[in-house]
Amino acid sequence: MSHADLRELQTALTLAADLASGLEKAPSRQDADQLVGVLRRALTAAGSLGADTGPGGSPTGCAAHPHGAVDPLYGDPEDPLPPGYGKCLLCNDRRRRADAHPHPPLRSLCG
Repeated sequence: MSHADLRELQTALTLAADLASGLEKAPSRQDADQLVGVLRRALTAAGSLGADTGPGGSPTGCAAHPHGAVDPLYGDPEDPLPPGYGKCLLCNDRRRRADAHPHPPLRSLCG
């Protein structure tokens, strides 16, 4: 269990409670979807709490970030991660940024 997992769980549960207490008698689909997303984050964080963080058994399965956060979209059947993405949120975030901003081709400086 990492401190980041515990903080993520606490944050997600607090946000879920705030959202739920603010719901009207007939919440909109958008309100319900937002609450479901936050509860998924809480569930993912709660699942990470008991994960073995010893050698070879890190929650992320990542050699670079063994104690990093698990991507909340990992294993989500409704919004799956692209092929090649793993459980590590830090690595997946880096991949998302690289995919979103492709670099322009290099110009030749020799004329």
